[in-house]
Amino acid sequence: MELPKGVVLLDSLGDLQANNTNPILVCGSHCGGNRDLAKHVNNCHVKVVFLNNAGVGKNQAGIRGLTHYEAEDILACSVSHNSAEIGISRDTWQSGIISHATPQAKAAGIKIGDSVKEAVIKIAQIVELIPSTQNDRRIDSYSESEAKDNKADLKKQTQTQIDGIDVTVTDSITFLNESNADDIVVCGSHGGLSAGHYAQKRKVKAVFFNDAGIGKNSAGIKSLESLTDAGILACTVDCMSAEIFNGQDVLTNGIISVCNQIAKDRNIKEKMTVIEAVKLIL
Repeated sequence: MELPKGVVLLDSLGDLQANNTNPILVCGSHCGGNRDLAKHVNNCHVKVVFLNNAGVGKNQAGIRGLTHYEAEDILACSVSHNSAEIGISRDTWQSGIISHATPQAKAAGIKIGDSVKEAVIKIAQIVELIPSTQNDRRIDSYSESEAKDNKADLKKQTQTQIDGIDVTVTDSITFLNESNADDIVVCGSHGGLSAGHYAQKRKVKAVFFNDAGIGKNSAGIKSLESLTDAGILACTVDCMSAEIFNGQDVLTNGIISVCNQIAKDRNIKEKMTVIEAVKLIL
């Protein structure tokens, strides 16, 4: 598959690196997030980003990132979760249909209902007109200490207990590290394949995701079967019960929507709360 010049596909924002040189990012991640995440994208030299709307969900959390990308002067669009599989950037590129856009994107001529490919054609010339020195100046002004502080803020996780059971709570599965092996994790990520890969990489014991509206080809819950094969208990919560990219809300208010076989074997069922489910793990 040949891509236009300047376009990069990434299944997860967690894979975005500071040395990125492609100004247009087509990403399988959700369009939630916060100011720190938008700053991270900006500091990775991205001028345009396309993300999945994750079913929009509770408090429109699935498109909340648009406001933050707007503040960072990044042209940002979300695609319908029913048009493209969350966590699969190739499908976002090939099949994604714009559902929401920032004012900058609309001013550039992008319309709701455009395909991602159509949108890229519309903004390609505009992106070329943005001086490359703009990024150079930003790199010069972004000190090493600021980069470390931003990374620390972005990757927060907290530990709590439910009836004596230790639980790690984080907004994104990508924020975990080697020390999280064998943890019970409640996170704000979608339950797609890319998120499942991170759970396996960190060798967690159990994980709770947001189902991101489930979406096209059940992409929002697609990791659950592979996590069964990996021996990891996994569930998703209804995107209307808890905000995506908000691990604490998943823990406090999440209602189970889908369970893998390992979870079912522990008598975890749909419509249980996450707190009820955690109590059944040990």
